[in-house]
Amino acid sequence: MTYGFRATALTGIALSACVLVSACSSGNGESIGSSEQSDALPVVANFYPIEWLVQEIGKESVSVVGLTPTGAEPHDLSLDPKSITALEGAKAVFYLGSDFQPDVQRAVDQLPEDIAVSDLLTSPGVTLLDAPGDLGKESLTGNKDPHVWLDPSQMQAMAVEVAAVLGSIDPARAEQFDSNAKELIRKLQSVDDELRGKLKDCEVTTIVTSHAAFNYLAQRYGLTQIAIAGVSKDEQPDPATLEEIARDAKAAGVRTVFFEEQLSPELSETVASEIGANVDLLAALEFDPEEAIGPGQDYISVMKDNAQRLSRGLGCVD
Repeated sequence: MTYGFRATALTGIALSACVLVSACSSGNGESIGSSEQSDALPVVANFYPIEWLVQEIGKESVSVVGLTPTGAEPHDLSLDPKSITALEGAKAVFYLGSDFQPDVQRAVDQLPEDIAVSDLLTSPGVTLLDAPGDLGKESLTGNKDPHVWLDPSQMQAMAVEVAAVLGSIDPARAEQFDSNAKELIRKLQSVDDELRGKLKDCEVTTIVTSHAAFNYLAQRYGLTQIAIAGVSKDEQPDPATLEEIARDAKAAGVRTVFFEEQLSPELSETVASEIGANVDLLAALEFDPEEAIGPGQDYISVMKDNAQRLSRGLGCVD
């Protein structure tokens, strides 16, 4: 738990650049200034899964600004002056630390001491896994895997922390935040139960994915992950590596190769063609699911859809 205080002022150049703008907006289009017009707490979250978590717990009592624009690659995020202004005007900031997003880490480290800051990777109950060797530039400081949000049990731990932080800065609504968090935890537990039930008896226990985002999900539900490439187009494997992946996938009896939202299915199709398998979508939830997958989607619906697709692709007994 690291929420608390930062003593240094934010970079003056970035702030002065945004002073010239009368109304800044976040990456998801929400007005940064709008929270000043109500009693909703202005809160900043670093990208979609954390935005969703904070919004579900804070509901109408928070005004959440996301730092990662819709459709942008979170790992390569570079903060603009509007984002810096949102950070400085927040009452609380929720993010994933350990240089998951180096630009966010630098900005958070410079926030004034009256802003509550919470690195949710340090939440009690969150356990970081070692990064798989093919994760590449996405690895956290200490060679850890950042993709904790793909394990619903880790999201439950972060939900408890979010409620505690919000309650600490707004004690009058602490009971409300706690109640919302408990309801959300029940939903997350339902997702966890559904995944466990659908993946408990499968003909295949190896998932082949576009990149190594599913380590937490695989370990939680007794699966093995084989990743084709990193999320960056610059990290595509050479032909020899693709052949090795295809051999390993075929030996494991893989029948479906998964690609991810907003990533090209081309490499997955290449491996699938080589071993006579199908291709299907598996969402890593690094992007806003409404934009990446379709209207009306959120963390819960996408994770339940992932359960269905995995169960079908692995030949599981439902």
